[in-house]
Amino acid sequence: MNNIEDFSISLPITTAARNMAQRFASQQSSPEAAERVRRNTLSVLVMRNYLEMMGITTNLEASDSWHPVVRLCTDVADQEIDDLGKSLGKLECRSLRAGESTCYMPPEVWEDRIGYTVLRLEEDGRSATILGFVKKVSTEYLALDHLEPIENLCEAIAALRPKPIRIIDWFQGLFDSVWQEIETLLVNPQPQFAWKSANRSTISNPSANQTEVRRGKAIDLSDYLPNCQVALVVTIWQETENKTNIRLAVYPITGMYLPQFLKLVVLDETGNVFKEVESRSIDNFIQFEIYGDAGEHFSAQVVFAELVVTENFVI
Repeated sequence: MNNIEDFSISLPITTAARNMAQRFASQQSSPEAAERVRRNTLSVLVMRNYLEMMGITTNLEASDSWHPVVRLCTDVADQEIDDLGKSLGKLECRSLRAGESTCYMPPEVWEDRIGYTVLRLEEDGRSATILGFVKKVSTEYLALDHLEPIENLCEAIAALRPKPIRIIDWFQGLFDSVWQEIETLLVNPQPQFAWKSANRSTISNPSANQTEVRRGKAIDLSDYLPNCQVALVVTIWQETENKTNIRLAVYPITGMYLPQFLKLVVLDETGNVFKEVESRSIDNFIQFEIYGDAGEHFSAQVVFAELVVTENFVI
């Protein structure tokens, strides 16, 4: 049997969390439902604090437990795990009281979850103890000795993230099939359009003795504009052995111009916006240039209306 106290973690319950839980509880139609929602809300918020400490972001607004109608009808305590604007799935956050040796898992949460955490809400109402997690449940009552250390949750979430593209491999001719040669991807030749581009930084070019590699990936915008496709184009060359220059651009595949208000965004390895540029109605392409050292991570996003396409890279 696992000794859960060996890997449990105690965290405070903030005043803001208690107030939020009480507000949600007051919206329920019975004392039983109010207590259930109060406990579920506290569990979600405590776990959110823990995940943030671990560098994992969540999107409460996209969670069922944050929807007033769903809260009224179902017993859910989920929060959506977010990775650079992309959902990795929902984590269920359940609680038990001091002295209980099993945790209730309602059948409506047995599916569509990336994992289940169990917390003990302490009697003082001001702290909670994270006891552990499991990846799957199939019974209404989960015994505590089935729990894994909570640290394993971070590893499970990391495994859900897509592996970054090693752009340094491109110099060796190693490409995923979705990254095509520009001549194949783009119908219209692009150099003649350079005078109608939205640049937000000085753009350099590789010297004669530097090898340039260029690949593009098609992005379909047809859900927002009929028969509209664009290409995310990545051009790389090495300035020095450890420094790589990277030019990011978006070109139209269909038509001559980009749709207005399309954004090209670069995020640093912490998920913060490093650079961004937005297209105008007269732009044939948008672009900017960054550079980095070996091992650095960054992400490129193409954003249009509600569509966000993210590509993760490591140099």
